[in-house]
Amino acid sequence: MIRVTVLGSGSRGNSFLVDGTEGSVLIDAGFSARTLMKRLSAVGRRPEQISSLLLTHEHGDHASGAMASCARWGWPVYATAGTIAALTESSDGCPAQATTLPVGVSSALDGFEVDVTRVPHDARECAAMVLTDQRSGARLGIAVDLGHIPDALPAAFSRLDLLVLESNHDERMLADGPYPWPLKQRVGGQLGHLSNGAAAAFAAGCAHRGLRGIVLAHLSETNNTPAHALTRTRDAMRRAGWRANALWAAHQSALCGPIGPDGLSGVSEPVQLTLGF
Repeated sequence: MIRVTVLGSGSRGNSFLVDGTEGSVLIDAGFSARTLMKRLSAVGRRPEQISSLLLTHEHGDHASGAMASCARWGWPVYATAGTIAALTESSDGCPAQATTLPVGVSSALDGFEVDVTRVPHDARECAAMVLTDQRSGARLGIAVDLGHIPDALPAAFSRLDLLVLESNHDERMLADGPYPWPLKQRVGGQLGHLSNGAAAAFAAGCAHRGLRGIVLAHLSETNNTPAHALTRTRDAMRRAGWRANALWAAHQSALCGPIGPDGLSGVSEPVQLTLGF
């Protein structure tokens, strides 16, 4: 139906493999082409099996591998107009096969319906995405890199089967941690990153009987721990009446998945990668 595998998520790189009934796409390419190839190989996949690359925004930890990967494997790129413009203006440049994903309008792509919602982040036009498998109707929502929840996002993320959501920092750890004050303000600001508390509250609002799994992503290695993020969201989900145990925290240097609507069936725990990946 629909499955997601996290190839790595954090401030040093993000990439998510989404498999549907008819196609497979990559969301973000924040690793080198060599690293992406190795991580895909670790889950038994080849870059040639990827139909398209979708980018949430232009920051390096999400797009630094786009140019080399697209040149090597011929992936077409899809992103918002603002993201394409920002990449075009950057020193790395924009892949040649770049197509605009319109905000607020469904786009048919490789067996998916893709719906884009603009989210607040210090990028040109950062996007959250819902991918709906056209054949089965299964829905995956992914929102990483957003400073707060915009008004349009709860409705856009209703009735999901799977949710991938940023849970970047523990509020107390960020406040007491080693970051300089301007960086703390950026991370915790309205255009920064989602806190554990904000992520937990939003995830609870997405709770319904059909929600089969949640992956917490983009955890800070300095200002968060998997235990902090998981505990906060698990408590909020239980208060919302969601009794499933299908909750994971993605890692920067580990694979997580594949995760599908069948919950725990066939799901691997995060697998640590060797140095060099």
